[in-house]
Amino acid sequence: MNSSPKTNFWQLIDKFSQSKWVLGAMLVIISFVYNHNYSALYDRKIDLNGDNIYYYSLGQALSQGEGYTNIINLKKSPHSHFPPGYPWFISKVIKVFPATTQTVKKTNGFLMYLSVVLFFFVIYITTKNSILAFLSAILVSLHKELLRIATIMMSESLFIFLSMLAIFLALLVLKDIVGAKRRWMVWVVIFVYGLLVAYTYLVRTIGLSLILAMVGWLGILALRDLIRWRKAVKNQDVEAVDTSKWHFLKAALLCLITIVGVGTAKMSWDARNRHLNIDADNYKTNFMKKTNNEDMEGVADWKVRIKSNTSNFITRWIPEATYMKAPVDKESKISPKEWILGILLIVLMIGGCLYLKIGRLLMLFYVGLTVGVLILYPEQFGGIRYIVPIIPFFIFLSLNGISAIIEGVYKLLKLSHPPFLAQSVVLLVIVLGVAAPKYIEAQTDYKKLAKMKSWMSTTDLNSLHFLEAAKFCSDSLEEDARVVCRKPELFYMFSDYHPSNGFPHYADPDTIYNILCRDSIDYIIVDTWFRHAYVTLWPCVQKYPEKFKQVKKFGDVDTVKKLNPTFIFLFNDEWGYHGEMKDGVRQGQGEMNMQDGRSYKGTFANNLPNGYGTLYDAEGKKLVSGIWKDGALVRVTQ
Repeated sequence: MNSSPKTNFWQLIDKFSQSKWVLGAMLVIISFVYNHNYSALYDRKIDLNGDNIYYYSLGQALSQGEGYTNIINLKKSPHSHFPPGYPWFISKVIKVFPATTQTVKKTNGFLMYLSVVLFFFVIYITTKNSILAFLSAILVSLHKELLRIATIMMSESLFIFLSMLAIFLALLVLKDIVGAKRRWMVWVVIFVYGLLVAYTYLVRTIGLSLILAMVGWLGILALRDLIRWRKAVKNQDVEAVDTSKWHFLKAALLCLITIVGVGTAKMSWDARNRHLNIDADNYKTNFMKKTNNEDMEGVADWKVRIKSNTSNFITRWIPEATYMKAPVDKESKISPKEWILGILLIVLMIGGCLYLKIGRLLMLFYVGLTVGVLILYPEQFGGIRYIVPIIPFFIFLSLNGISAIIEGVYKLLKLSHPPFLAQSVVLLVIVLGVAAPKYIEAQTDYKKLAKMKSWMSTTDLNSLHFLEAAKFCSDSLEEDARVVCRKPELFYMFSDYHPSNGFPHYADPDTIYNILCRDSIDYIIVDTWFRHAYVTLWPCVQKYPEKFKQVKKFGDVDTVKKLNPTFIFLFNDEWGYHGEMKDGVRQGQGEMNMQDGRSYKGTFANNLPNGYGTLYDAEGKKLVSGIWKDGALVRVTQ
């Protein structure tokens, strides 16, 4: 007698939470939360991560009709490292809207907002729990890394949007949300989905983990529906035959178009590179390198990499991305507490995944494949930056894991009413009372960074001196000066779009010297921001000091802070000695061109002028001739 009213009451609550008015109100709140926090973190400065400048410069090249080329380098060459999807998007944005970095940054912010909205609907469709979807979207709207990536010109914002949209469209088709009355709409959505999948691959190569997850998920669904179809045919159940056949066709077609779309995109990109004789396999090259640039050798190296990355994912990166665990020094030893909390979080997420009735395999495959690939990737590519696209799912699976625990308690206590209300109350308390304040507090550093108006006011002397050197080159050097530096992309942006060249990070002085001569380089920047300049360029300067003239120096040696100055050197291959050598020593007839323009022509011995020779001024006018001994004039002759 008393069970019916209770059941109706719980059904009423559930129905109310799914009403259009409630869903609309949730979207309004999500929009406000996202906009408020994004505005607080929005940084007008160009991010010093060089990749975002590469993306922007490639977008510039495409919009200017120069093709997919490296315009940041002295010799414009076809680009092959980054896939073309995001630069192509930038090129369209800056053609339609003002061609500024702010336009691109704000467009990224809008894409992230759309991603949050799509994420809300993806979670709602897979759980039919609007409260869970709402709270998950709120935490995503507060997440410092997602907000930060949406303020800079990186491909993650576009990729997250495309991946959310692809998942959303697939769910619309599979759950009969579209096509229930007009089946032709299914074919339209599937066609759009196919284009999205192909484009997603061209935005981020690691998007292959999403593609493989979709193929695995859709393939299993198609196989399941095929079995149901065959059973229905055997049982002569006409209605079940039609239903299972339709579901099989949709899942199979989605799976097939995923494979075809990605295959077409990959073959097109590979064909372009082959046509230009470009070896675009940079990712494979990086994959086989250790942190010290040595090659991976054997099982032992792989064990070290997998152990290191797995430990960091479990104890640091996933906890930092999910519940804002305070970052620690990456060199510090992992504590037992970190292991316990990390393992508990992973178990909670797995429970949240298994608790799903729709999209369980998709979530498991997508998150698992992404993390699995990154565990095999070099340690230097580890960190939160590389798992940003799956952070929303970390958040959702954690909250869903809590819901699973509550339902488990209900079953253990044999409570008759649904756990929806208890789940909602507990999640509201956890998210709004505990998680949200931590998420907001974690934004502090990025908010401070956003308030700094210019990088020229940074307290990091390493980066400051490099940026000062770039600005000096723009203001003081000749317009066509040919420069070599460690980060041509940063030089490009902070020298008012002047091109430059990079250099091999590991090379001997003679190799560097030959590169400078080959490329007719005028200036080099030896900076302390990136260690490779002092590792590679500086030894060349020391070996051939007569070839380099200091133009500008920024900073001084600081042994306490372990700082070295940043130098700009003028390079001139004509300077120094040209002539006969014996056993590496200047011996015989030769010419010494000095940096002040004077030159000596005559006899050398023991590396110095010894014998008859003539000294000329900068205009080539003879100053004096005579007999020289160990570099000094001892007798003047006519």
